[in-house]
Amino acid sequence: MLTLDEQTAQRIVDRTMQAIGWSVNVMTPDGIIIASGEPRRVGDHHEAAKLVASSGHPLIIDDSRSGAYSGTRPGVNLPVTVGGELAAVVGISGAPEEVSQYADLVRITAELMLEQAALLEAGQHRRRQIEDVLLAACEGKTVPEIWFEQLGIEADCPRIGVILEATTQVAVEQVLVPLTPYLEQHHRAALAIRLSPRQLLIFAETGPSRSEFNNLLATLAARGKDDVILAAGKSFTRNFVAGYQSATATLEVGRRRNPGASLLRYEEVRIPALWQSLAPHWQQAELQALIEHLVEHRQGELYLKTLSRYIDCDGEIKRCADQLNIHPNTVRYRLQKIEALTRLSPFVLRDLLVLQFALETR
Repeated sequence: MLTLDEQTAQRIVDRTMQAIGWSVNVMTPDGIIIASGEPRRVGDHHEAAKLVASSGHPLIIDDSRSGAYSGTRPGVNLPVTVGGELAAVVGISGAPEEVSQYADLVRITAELMLEQAALLEAGQHRRRQIEDVLLAACEGKTVPEIWFEQLGIEADCPRIGVILEATTQVAVEQVLVPLTPYLEQHHRAALAIRLSPRQLLIFAETGPSRSEFNNLLATLAARGKDDVILAAGKSFTRNFVAGYQSATATLEVGRRRNPGASLLRYEEVRIPALWQSLAPHWQQAELQALIEHLVEHRQGELYLKTLSRYIDCDGEIKRCADQLNIHPNTVRYRLQKIEALTRLSPFVLRDLLVLQFALETR
């Protein structure tokens, strides 16, 4: 049942008074005025409204009868129903012969506005339910299958988690706030969760071709531009924990590796994102100890940059040299220096993997 609030009631008063020019009151079914064209009447008890609520019929009061009902003035009072249930009583103050012609207009306007409010309230309630269920799933809690079914969520559908982080307050107000209702209207399969005032998590369906997901991602990127960062996690089915954590790790790693990027993808930072998700502690110190002499060397940063580019080039020395604008022999020399300083060879796959982890934990 709709809960009539003072704000909605006052909007009814303002809207109808603009149309008819007479004072309008909105009362609760128990006869309390909660909005009025005469603010001093708010809070007063309106005995005629209580009678209308109990009978379900309009009540016309002229000068001769106004004294019979406490808190009542001449006019017309009508029941307002939403979904077949009494939601409020509206009254038009004035001589009955003059205001009766506006009775249906006021009643219908009030019902339409209350129906709209009821729809919004139902939508907000469902949104809160979806957020509660998905947050529980993201935290690894057991979520009964019936909960997904009741909310119309197909748990077995392949999805990708996308985190949107607003970097400015303007982006929060202009992008994040209106985004949830926009998604509900244009991308109904997308599930949105507000993680914090500056972060929104969206679980988007991917499908075989990923075309719908790519369209959604392009739409989100276009709405956000430079003041919103998008981080897309790994594809998953049912495992919301993996979707959420992979998106979070992608955001954290991507921000650190490429501060200026606005679109970050898990596939591009897979290894550091996996490492980030493991929440290592003593392991970081162990890896850093392996490259300690390299970091402290006077050419250390140059060697580290070369190593990073060498890894990005899949161990292809010529491609690495071309990207760094140096001779391939120079790349080989620097890699040999790295081996001498760390006792780990960039030319041996197992050692190279350790060096990559060491780079990612800096």
